[in-house]
Amino acid sequence: MPTVFSSSSPDTAASIASIFLADPVTLYEARAKRLRALAEAEPSLRGYLSFAALVVEVQHLLNCHDNSAPMPTTTLHVDGVTPPLSMARLLQDKLWQEHLTTLLAALLPHMPAPVQTVLERLRKMDSVQRIAAAHALFNNDTSLTGSDGAPFFWAALSLTAMQRVARSKIVVDDKNGVARHLCPLCGNAPVAGVVHSDGLRYLHCRLCESEWRAARALCSNCESSRNIYEWPLEKQFPAIRAESCGDCRSYLKILHQKDDSNVDAVADDLASLSLDALLENKKFRRSSINPFLFPSA
Repeated sequence: MPTVFSSSSPDTAASIASIFLADPVTLYEARAKRLRALAEAEPSLRGYLSFAALVVEVQHLLNCHDNSAPMPTTTLHVDGVTPPLSMARLLQDKLWQEHLTTLLAALLPHMPAPVQTVLERLRKMDSVQRIAAAHALFNNDTSLTGSDGAPFFWAALSLTAMQRVARSKIVVDDKNGVARHLCPLCGNAPVAGVVHSDGLRYLHCRLCESEWRAARALCSNCESSRNIYEWPLEKQFPAIRAESCGDCRSYLKILHQKDDSNVDAVADDLASLSLDALLENKKFRRSSINPFLFPSA
């Protein structure tokens, strides 16, 4: 039988251990607070972490505004084959473009001149250009947004995706379970893994912010069980390891809540760039992209 649950139900986490849905209100509040704290702890990254915190705070304000308006409830069927929140469906949703327009306007007065130039460039894009740019971005192509403009696009897209998931009834009808290397709801890659306090590992979606169960000791990229190794930087980041795979030569950060209950998939991944440098020096590549750190086209 399929399992039905809604993110608004207090029994969701207890009844469905395979998927956790993000609450936009609590997620943005906690992430902004975490980014501010990490900015104080990491002086070399203070400027960029503070910038990311400001973007998240605007996401939080936009979400609070949207909560005051009614939004229709939809049903998303998770069958383990086709992600119900498809990219085509999301791009047809006018709400993400409204979020982008408002976000750019809200951030503009608080940004230095070089970033204001980026924001103005994005504001001048018409609807068709925005859709084309977002479509490219889903394929990690920043040629239309620029790597400097990509985080703003992604912030609007992610907010819309998370809202759609959070306000939907989710029907899980997957006989094989939801464990896989891509998000079962939207098909995006994880930004990081999170080992919950009960020892179970989940992968955290970089777009809709959902988490899905993933067996430990399996590569989160190719699902190989061979040559898996965790690389720590215990003195600097006691709660974070980088899990590498010797088969596909990829790695993903893994955050351990038992070592720090305040870890956040996006914030802590962004703050621990020294761990990325360690793995890249050993010829491993990231299997995903932080929404605040898109590579240049």
